Amino acid sequence: MKYLLLYILLLNLVDAFLTMYGLHFHYISESNPLMHTLYLTDPWLFLLLKVGLSCVLLFLLFHLKADKRSSRVLILVSVFAAVSYSCVFLMHGYWLLEVAGGVA
Repeated sequence: MKYLLLYILLLNLVDAFLTMYGLHFHYISESNPLMHTLYLTDPWLFLLLKVGLSCVLLFLLFHLKADKRSSRVLILVSVFAAVSYSCVFLMHGYWLLEVAGGVA
């Protein structure tokens, strides 16, 4: 379980920096309305929220003591999040490589 949460945490951090890169150079646009608004308000707010979410995962990683029933729910939610985030991450990576590679 810890490795799964760590994986999600790392994906979130890498995605944050790749998204910042893509947005800064206008290679991509943010389709999440909340994150789009945060980025337009101040890119540091965008990054702060993404890093803050990773900190929440770190807290869960080291401080969560759950019973068997809640552990199963947490595992299912974490697996779903990891698979979904992996797909999104691969799409973002592909788009950045295509767009950034085509510019150079």
